[in-house]
Amino acid sequence: MQPLQFIDSHCHLDLPIFDSDRESVLNRCRELGVSHIVVPGVTALQWDNLLNICREHDSLYPAIGIHPLFIESDTVTEDLKVMNFLLNNSLTHNYSIVAIGEVGLDGTEKLSHKISLQQKIFIAQLKIAEEHNLPLILHIRKAHQTAIEILKHNSNHGGVVHAFSGSLEQALEYIKLGFKIGVGGTISRVNAKKLRRTICNIPLESITLETDSPDLAPLWAKDERNSPHHIPKIAEVVAEIRGDNLERVATQTTENAKTIFNIKL
Repeated sequence: MQPLQFIDSHCHLDLPIFDSDRESVLNRCRELGVSHIVVPGVTALQWDNLLNICREHDSLYPAIGIHPLFIESDTVTEDLKVMNFLLNNSLTHNYSIVAIGEVGLDGTEKLSHKISLQQKIFIAQLKIAEEHNLPLILHIRKAHQTAIEILKHNSNHGGVVHAFSGSLEQALEYIKLGFKIGVGGTISRVNAKKLRRTICNIPLESITLETDSPDLAPLWAKDERNSPHHIPKIAEVVAEIRGDNLERVATQTTENAKTIFNIKL
């Protein structure tokens, strides 16, 4: 039997916290069957470094986006121009951007005062994704209904709702709009009852696996830096919760990520 393959659909492996041991992290991933990793961008200041790191490793697939946490009104217009430039020149510079992300809306108290600006920039990035025929990697917190309404009124090519935290009904609405639901280490927490119920009640064809490394570590590594090598064990938790077998979860979630991000295995 062939060894199981996995894709981490959301991992910030470009961050400085991985600079000292990035190669060993990737080696361990390969040993465990985590063959490909999608690396989302969160700020224009980071994109060049992210693209360079992904260019050096054929298992890493870059996405670029402006995260709602990093939207600054005095630089965002220029940042969007840079985004378009990078997308228009990707072949010339030998990198392949697979998605726009991580983008979206954050209605938490710390960012709620910027919600109107967030919506404006979210829509601008949706338009760029549509122009370049790319999927989205969404960061949505405490703003799911607003995001769903925006997506309904703007053309898009689907993508992944990263670290999903909404209701089952909202998950089904995203799925109707062409999105997969990103499931990470949070699923391992015993108090994640709402998320577990959602994961049990949506099709496996609508799930991708992710770690959000170095953040959101699973329960068994809660005091450690999160790492993409945890993906196989996250798959085990998903299989157990759903009453499914690990091989089917691995195969289908990998196929889901391959299809969304046009990854060739």
